[in-house]
Amino acid sequence: MLARWVRLSQMLPAPTQAGKSRLRGVGAAMITVIIVGACGSAATTPGATGGATPTTPWPTNSPSPTAPPSPSQTPSPTPSPSAGPTPFMTEAPGGQFAIALGNTALLAPASDDGKLAGTEIDDFGFDLLRKLASTGNLCASPTSIALALAMVRSGARGITGTEMDEVLHGFGSPGQAREVVALLKELQAQTVYQDDGASGDSQATPDHTGQQPVVELDVSNAVFAQEGMSLEQAYLDSLSSEFGAGLGLLDYQNDPEGARKIINAWASDQTKGRIPEVLHPGDVTSGTRIALANAIYLNAGWSDPFDPQFTKSLPFTRPNGSAVSVPTMAIEREFAYTAGTGYRAVELPYGNGLGSLSMTIVVPANMSTFVSGLSAATLASIDARAKTYQVDLTLPRFSADTRTDLATALGAMGMSALFDPDAADLSGITTDQQLYITEAIHEANIDVVEQGTTASAVTVALGGATAGPVSFPHVQFHVNQPFLYFIREQTTGAVLFMGRIDDPSVKS
Repeated sequence: MLARWVRLSQMLPAPTQAGKSRLRGVGAAMITVIIVGACGSAATTPGATGGATPTTPWPTNSPSPTAPPSPSQTPSPTPSPSAGPTPFMTEAPGGQFAIALGNTALLAPASDDGKLAGTEIDDFGFDLLRKLASTGNLCASPTSIALALAMVRSGARGITGTEMDEVLHGFGSPGQAREVVALLKELQAQTVYQDDGASGDSQATPDHTGQQPVVELDVSNAVFAQEGMSLEQAYLDSLSSEFGAGLGLLDYQNDPEGARKIINAWASDQTKGRIPEVLHPGDVTSGTRIALANAIYLNAGWSDPFDPQFTKSLPFTRPNGSAVSVPTMAIEREFAYTAGTGYRAVELPYGNGLGSLSMTIVVPANMSTFVSGLSAATLASIDARAKTYQVDLTLPRFSADTRTDLATALGAMGMSALFDPDAADLSGITTDQQLYITEAIHEANIDVVEQGTTASAVTVALGGATAGPVSFPHVQFHVNQPFLYFIREQTTGAVLFMGRIDDPSVKS
């Protein structure tokens, strides 16, 4: 499978893939595909790095594409299109094609466990939120978008790179490669099983065969380039050392529809079928030269699931003041809750206390005012102010499905040179042709329902000889008006999924 060479999970310690059946709970998927075209019609160069696709299968005695390089496979001291590795064949979603790999092993992660990367992604994401549609239901992933753009940034030079650094708040910039690795490592560690750590033997190798994960989070990165196009060795090395990714070789020039189908098959595979066709007819043309893709898939169970017998239709007030009756879940449990100037918020954890994923629901008094001031520091402040309450919570079931070309939004944020065929400088990828971004397609969807775990809810009882039961102040939090949601990884603080729900009765 193509996932063997494009997913960091194959380069970092990870649970086995067996038994990963889907949960009936929170399900979400994100795909970001950056489409790169070329100015003019310069011909590709067969036989160079990323040269013509071999006609023989990937040899069975060849090293795994994601295996660390041997001592003799040292990076070229200068970018050299002729010094790249021999492409291998791989059996992948959509068919068999060749891949090219860098010569460098994955870097050691940054010592801050990706916290800086998380802050940069969040600030970028909230800037983007202010540029996206301000009405209707919305689902987006700043983490997925930032990772796809960071793969572009590895090949950006001059003003193109400078603008990208400013818009991305430094994420993916030169010198931050270890931050990217740290972020991906923390995200990969979020797939957890009920028995993780139960044996008490930190050296034991867990065997999860046949088990269903409590939380399943997959993050995948891939690049697909025109076969025969000369590629800079330094770029291939950055993909392998920073993202754990190789580079697939497709023939956009002669078979753009075939290339589109292969990329869609990869996207569908990585999202367990939730996004079967991220690229529509016409998105890939004979002028396409590279597609850079990130996929994030989440299927997680609430630590405290809602009981379906308490779900009933309740009114929800839409932005225009009209009301609609929607299926609304109900639960009363101890949650982290906070109320600040102009907002109320509650945090719902996933995974029976395993891992560090949670969803924060924020109900602003005024949506536009709150979003206008939203930043990573704002979200951190909400966390810091939160205290444990006995929360009488009602929350509508909700779904959202959003597909958008981010080119206009990113350009308005200051990343304009990247989309300008005359100004873009992606010479760090290739000097064969002048590349520029033609489209930045992002598709995301989410479904939130009562269930989400196959295990019983976690209950913690604290007691003493005479202290009596622990009690918390009671608060009522009925989510019956437009709200924001943020699914985050707590160690890095990175927002994996974010969105706004204006009307839970529709999926848009």
